[in-house]
Amino acid sequence: MISERQEWAGSARELAALVAAGEMLRAGRYYVSPDTSIDVRAVLAAGLRPTCLTAATEHGLWVPGKGAHGYGRRVADPTWGDHGWHRDWPEESVIASPRLLLEHAARCLPPLDVGILADSALHQGKVTASEVRALAKAAPRAAARVLARASGLAQSGTESKVRLFLQLHNVTVTPQVHIPGVGWVDNVAGRRWIIECDSRAHHTGEDTYATDRARDLRALRLGYFTSRLTYGQVMPGWGETSADLLRIIRSGAHLDPPQKWAC
Repeated sequence: MISERQEWAGSARELAALVAAGEMLRAGRYYVSPDTSIDVRAVLAAGLRPTCLTAATEHGLWVPGKGAHGYGRRVADPTWGDHGWHRDWPEESVIASPRLLLEHAARCLPPLDVGILADSALHQGKVTASEVRALAKAAPRAAARVLARASGLAQSGTESKVRLFLQLHNVTVTPQVHIPGVGWVDNVAGRRWIIECDSRAHHTGEDTYATDRARDLRALRLGYFTSRLTYGQVMPGWGETSADLLRIIRSGAHLDPPQKWAC
């Protein structure tokens, strides 16, 4: 719950009593319930509006980083991000909508992170493809190239990041592919390169580990080769991982039809 004093239906005395009891908290000119996130409270206390990564977290999107992000026309402190300019806040809610936070993120975050947010918002039905296309037309060039490639098919931000990176390097990538004898895979790059983006939650159990490796061997017999990437490799270790992916791209190993290499 977030409200300004004039929106409060009760008396000033009742509101003061709730604040004194810790049942409501002050955040700048707003009053918020105790379950309001620390980042949202910090942004409001600074006289700003929550947007970008902070708003994305509130909307349940897959968020590629941390930090409090706020919009303010006169903000000069880079702590809160660089989110463009509006004559007036364009929405009723104090927290930016998924569409608006993407507009702001396009001027603040690295392009691939913008793509992760857009993919997640599309996947969850919180923005439409036409809205993302419109955002791409108005976004800075680097972010626009990523937004133009956003889809709602990726099931995680790691999948989105890898797919978008490959597409920006002119590699054809098909997400969520069913290969007979193997099953569903996260991405097929080119014609025979399977790229799986493993999460700590779903790919570390002993049974799952064995199943994944058995799938990789079946895929190899069919002429595919597999790169299996962890969260750590795609997010904090991205510099080294992206260099490895580029080496594979330049080798052209992904371009052959799998039948050529089938056992």
